[in-house]
Order: sequence, then structure tokens, then C-alpha cells
Amino acid sequence: MQQILDQMVVAKLDVRIWGGRKKLRKEDLHLADGSVLPPEDLASLGSKKITDPRELAEFHRLKKEGERTCLKVGTRFLGGFAIPKAAADSVKDELDRIGSSFESAKKAFLDRYDEAVESWVVKHPEFDAAIRKAVDPVEVVAAALSFDYTLFRVVSADDDSLDRKAVGLSDGLFREIAQDAQDFLERSLMGRAILTRKALNPLRRIRAKLEGLSFLDHRVQPIVDMLDDGLSRIPLQGGLQSWHMGWLVAVMALLSDPEKIKQYGDGLLGSWDPWKAAAAVDPDDPPAAQESDNPDPADTDVEAEEEEEEEEADCLWF
Repeated sequence: MQQILDQMVVAKLDVRIWGGRKKLRKEDLHLADGSVLPPEDLASLGSKKITDPRELAEFHRLKKEGERTCLKVGTRFLGGFAIPKAAADSVKDELDRIGSSFESAKKAFLDRYDEAVESWVVKHPEFDAAIRKAVDPVEVVAAALSFDYTLFRVVSADDDSLDRKAVGLSDGLFREIAQDAQDFLERSLMGRAILTRKALNPLRRIRAKLEGLSFLDHRVQPIVDMLDDGLSRIPLQGGLQSWHMGWLVAVMALLSDPEKIKQYGDGLLGSWDPWKAAAAVDPDDPPAAQESDNPDPADTDVEAEEEEEEEEADCLWF
């Protein structure tokens, strides 16, 4: 097990986002004559917003971006993300960039904090007093907004507690891959008649993540090899033909099931071939591998691979 731990580092994000809310009190409410609030042991009053929640949207977006950065190459582990040692520097650089953006957004928000509160009061004049008496000083808000992270290595102790966690790493990886594949199937593949080459980008990201974490489980490499074979048969230019589309759908359908991923990796699916599934779309012979023409699938169309997640939706209706 230590061999696995030696090949990875853990990235732990520490992101704090001011809630912009305070507990709602009885005196904040304007009750009609005869209205009675339920007792506290029966129901709570919830909270009241101090500013427009949209003011904090950028901080939540940056937190999600930090998580996506780690999940792009890693998998969840010990409250953080296990990432390959080889990817540690690139993850660090990206988290530093996100942290810098977070600080810029923080400064901009704090500079207009008083104005944001006043705008919220103007929007809800009937609750002017309730909002104003709950407003936090700007120093408190500043202390409650931060983006930081820690990268560290893990060493197993004498007991087996960490080993139990590490054994589950590959199961977590397969679940994450399955969720990504399922989301892409439902959002961007099903019902499409024409796909642009950008439709390959999510698959390339999945492939890169699997290759980087192949040390977690022997069943990962056969999946990577299958993806490499398929990508090598797709021309470097032009749109995707029906054969390619059929192959992509078949592969994503396989990857959307964690158990099927394990079965394929263990060689338990017999002669299953995604190109046979593609034959149902186009009866012509499937494209042969183009070993001399196509570079390593991991390096193909690098610029396109670096585009944002939103590009996955760039699939055209016929």
C-alpha cells in the first residue's frame, strides 16, 4: 500500500466564504394581528440575508474551480484530493492562480461592501432595521473570506486504518469517471446527429485522469489502452463521422457504469468492442488504427483539451 501512497500527494483546499446571513429573530418579523409563531422546539426561523447573494457568487465559483482543478487529475481522498506526484506542480500553479483571483474578488467586494448593504436595504425597505442591526463590520467579513491550500504526502502508520482508505481510492476514481461520462452522455451526446471535434475533449480529459492515476488499480491501464486505440482511428481534422460517433457513445456508456469499468479492466467482458456497437450506426468497415499519422492521444489537439468544460456542449443539432 505504501507503494501507492509514494506515487501521490494530497491537495487539501481551505476555502472560507462569508455567508452573508444572520439568524432571523422574532422581532424581525411583521406578524398580522393574532398570528402566533411556533415554539422553538418545533420550528426554527431560519436566516436573513445581509446582502444580495449574487455578491458572493464569484467566491463560490472560484471554490468550485479549485475543486475541478484537483479532480481533473486526481480523486477524492481524506477530505482532499489524491493527485499524481507528476501533476503536483501544475496543480499548485493553477491553485495559486485561483487564489490570486479570489484575493482580487475579495478586495473588490470589500471596497463596495457598504454600498452592497445599502443597496440591499433599499431593495427591502420594510426590513431596514432588521438588516442594519445584523450587518457585520467589514473586518469580520474580510476574515471570513479566504482561499488557501496544502499539498502533503501521506505515510502509513503501523495500523491498517489508512490502508483501508487507500484501498477505496480506485472505487472513488471509477465513480467519478462514471459520473463525468454519464453527465456528458445525457447533456451532449444523446439525440445528437452531428458532433464537432470538441466532443472528444471530455473523453481526452477522462483518459488523461485515468492514465495519471493508473497506479491505483491494475484495471485502469486496459481502459486507457482501449481509449488510445479508438482515438488513434479518428482523423485529426474534420467532423466526426457516424462510426466515430457510435464509438464515442459506446465508450461513454461503458465508462458511465463503475462496475462495467471494473469488468472491462479485468477482462470479464469477453470480446466486447466499442467498434461493434458503432457498426449499428454505420455498416461500413470501421476505421483502422492510424499508427503513423496520429500522435499520442494524450498530446492530440492539446489546445482544445485546455478549453473550459462549457465547450463540451459544442455539439450541433442536425
